[in-house]
Amino acid sequence: MIDPKDAAGQGESKTQIIGRRTFLRLAVSGAAVLAAPLLCGQGQAWGAKRQTPLPDAMAAPSGPNCSDGDPASYTAATAQRGGMFLLFSDVHFDPFADPAKVSALAAAPASAWRGILSDSTAAYSPYGQDSNDALFQSFLDDMARRAPRPDFLLYPGDLLCHDFWTTYPRLTGDATPEGLLTFIAKTAEYFLAEVTRRFPDAPLYLALGNNDSFEGDYRIAPKSPYLSATAPLVARLALKDQASRAPFLDSYPHDGCYAVPLPGPGGGRLVVFNNIFWTKRSGREAAGRRVLEFLDHELGQVKRRGEKVWLMSHVPPGDNSKASAAKYVKKGKDVFDPMLTEAWNDAQAGLIVKYAATIKASFAGHVHRDEFRLMRPRNGNLPVAAMRLGPSISPVTGNNPGYQVFSYDRESLELLDMTTHYLNIGAASPAWATEYQYSQTYGRGLRSATDWQEMYQGLVACPARGQAFAQGFDLRSAHINEVNGRTFRIFWDALSLSVDSL
Repeated sequence: MIDPKDAAGQGESKTQIIGRRTFLRLAVSGAAVLAAPLLCGQGQAWGAKRQTPLPDAMAAPSGPNCSDGDPASYTAATAQRGGMFLLFSDVHFDPFADPAKVSALAAAPASAWRGILSDSTAAYSPYGQDSNDALFQSFLDDMARRAPRPDFLLYPGDLLCHDFWTTYPRLTGDATPEGLLTFIAKTAEYFLAEVTRRFPDAPLYLALGNNDSFEGDYRIAPKSPYLSATAPLVARLALKDQASRAPFLDSYPHDGCYAVPLPGPGGGRLVVFNNIFWTKRSGREAAGRRVLEFLDHELGQVKRRGEKVWLMSHVPPGDNSKASAAKYVKKGKDVFDPMLTEAWNDAQAGLIVKYAATIKASFAGHVHRDEFRLMRPRNGNLPVAAMRLGPSISPVTGNNPGYQVFSYDRESLELLDMTTHYLNIGAASPAWATEYQYSQTYGRGLRSATDWQEMYQGLVACPARGQAFAQGFDLRSAHINEVNGRTFRIFWDALSLSVDSL
């Protein structure tokens, strides 16, 4: 068995692909030119004072470098091979948003919740709060209007709102574990029913988020009541065939992990693993080892069969860029701080690099931002794996809500392109709109390692693309300005990881 301690890093130099000094050396040499609008911009990071440009940024940029890649990187070989799926994450659905309705919800079956909640006159959730029903219904309606027939939907976790476990007894007066579990199950059933009502023929695949728990935030245990309560709901409402339901029901109730066949001619599999056990706040070392064994076994089986695989979990490897940037603004210190424990962080990234030839795509959520991670073997010139991090629907951390529409090759299972749609909830009349299309904004697609690397380098070489990343990071929220002249290099550096293959 893989021991995550064997993969433990020794600090920032262990995990980050390009350190700060290397970044500056490349900038001064002209190989990486920071986007001029970012260097000159003033702005506020989340909870921070107004920032000045980076004091150590190069003073004389050599000019933009906005070259495009091959259109084949975002174009399917034939129309029949071109597929489409939806990714949305971190809804954090809040059934307590209207306290006056909570007693009625607690007394009613989940099938009656839509009627109870539909007569609410509440506006969309404001910044700093989780998703109320108005926001929930709005984004589902917009997805169904823009992409009514996806091949499937991916959801990288966090179905429940924050503080669910304390809010329920406070608003209902019911402090029993049975009452809490029943209300959790009804919340999950309502969530699943409303998603599948819009997309009755498309399977919905879900990962566990840190809030998806009976025990508390980050506290889910093996064989959790949450898993036993939600397993039949997911199997009945979200999964569309017995080939998926049987393996799901066999493994999900124990650790929240499962592997199912992806629909279509590609012959691929989706492996969903619960890496909440790997977070710093979990403290469940034994359960984490079981998940690592599951992931390594599934990837090994897929490789031996010559199949292709996609991965999905909640927490991505790498730096917690928001936290690192906030610390840098406050204290002037740039410290690598992964969201997983360092040993588990390196174990997850190491497995992805080890099986990179088999893994065609990876997805995560948790960060509530439009980000990505590139992973390469140490001393490698090109990344061998890329992970897309979905933005959140919940605006609890100041971002605008957003979801993504992906195109992909049904046979090779390679990603091609992506469009992000967002809702500016700070506007006088909020309306869903297209935030950006990846190929149009970055001049290339999602198919090849060369395109991944050129997009990454283009963020610092091409002012327009660096500005687009900064703007899209929080989906054009005017409430915050996290990626600015002072913090840009923190966020940019966090996008790429250099790891040892396990």
